[in-house]
Amino acid sequence: MKVFKFGGGVLKTGKDVYRIPEILDFYKNDKLIIVVSAFNKVTNKFERLLNDWFYKNEFNKDLFVSLKEYHILFATEIIPGELRNITDKINEIFSEIKCIFSKKLSDNYHYEYDRIVSYGEILSSMIIFEFLNQNRTDCKFEDVRNLIITNSDFREAKVNWEETEKNITEKCKNTNFRICVTQGFIASDKNGNTTTLGREGSDFTASVLAYSLDVEEVIFWKEVEGVYNADPTKADDFVLLPKLSYRESLEQAFYGAKILHPKAVKPLQNKKIPIRVRSFYEFNSEGTVIKDISELSRDFYPQNPIFITEENQILISVSTLDFSFISEYNLGKIFGLLSKHRIKVNLMQASAISFSVCVTNDIFKIPELIKELKRNFKVLYNDNLQLITIRHYTDDAVDKMISGKEVILRQISRRTARYLIK
Repeated sequence: MKVFKFGGGVLKTGKDVYRIPEILDFYKNDKLIIVVSAFNKVTNKFERLLNDWFYKNEFNKDLFVSLKEYHILFATEIIPGELRNITDKINEIFSEIKCIFSKKLSDNYHYEYDRIVSYGEILSSMIIFEFLNQNRTDCKFEDVRNLIITNSDFREAKVNWEETEKNITEKCKNTNFRICVTQGFIASDKNGNTTTLGREGSDFTASVLAYSLDVEEVIFWKEVEGVYNADPTKADDFVLLPKLSYRESLEQAFYGAKILHPKAVKPLQNKKIPIRVRSFYEFNSEGTVIKDISELSRDFYPQNPIFITEENQILISVSTLDFSFISEYNLGKIFGLLSKHRIKVNLMQASAISFSVCVTNDIFKIPELIKELKRNFKVLYNDNLQLITIRHYTDDAVDKMISGKEVILRQISRRTARYLIK
């Protein structure tokens, strides 16, 4: 058995979806679990629909209509035979969404986020299943909310592994169907509320399913050939990395590399289940394999420097109002607020009287964080920054990335150099 994950980056148009049966036929001797993300950029649009309600106090009718029309057009392009049926189903879902807004949302943004944004996966998985189910009898659908059970930490829900493994084993392991289609990113709590596993959490969904079923391999189908040492959209001299250790892929994901969701790797490492990143467009190519590699092997570390860049960064510097030392008590308050606002720290640095954190500049979260910090601290910040991380750096690699640029902060360890620049 294998788990496949198809992300929104490869599900841009109906034409792309026609590649899926070709891939499935290539693996015709395997039982498969297919995890589907929301279609290209749809998650962002549902987020905008929600944010317009919360922050502008309006229901964005034009965006709502465009989302409905997009999914109907997508479906009718690939499902001509059952056209009326799929259109009715999509209309029912959007009527459900409109009803939620008409009854007015609660004040709990995180709860409403999971309730609304999850429709991206609900729609895409339904359409992909209907497409696959047209001409084959070996395909079934499972709503992942009946499989993965979490707590009620909306937007960052924690998996109840015992109950989840039981559900997945019962509904996905012993079945006569060769292919099972389900959603990524979403789950449910014990009260039946829809939860989500964190932004880009579809990778983690695939990992949870694979771990629970002890599968042979997990394949993430991407718009690129595999994992590169630099973002191919930003660099000209990138090289493909044919193999990576679990540890190296975790390090790169932690520092912001767009390989896999950081949470996706660890469960697979625990059971030594190989991960393969392959091209959706050239599925005969080997891609990159992430697997258990001994620290004594020459393959444990990549032979090339790894370049990772994160844009839209803000450096927030916090000091006490009386210029006393930043104590453990102060740090506890700061990290408590970071946790409250669910802000991931990308880099941090302490001095005697100040503490600085570099985070992604979220237009909704950061102003609220700064507002609360100012109640007890002096706060300064510097925005419009870029964070550059170089794994396995060399002098030439560092010079290539920061020469002629204004460095605001630098941190260098044995294998990693990080620079925050203007």
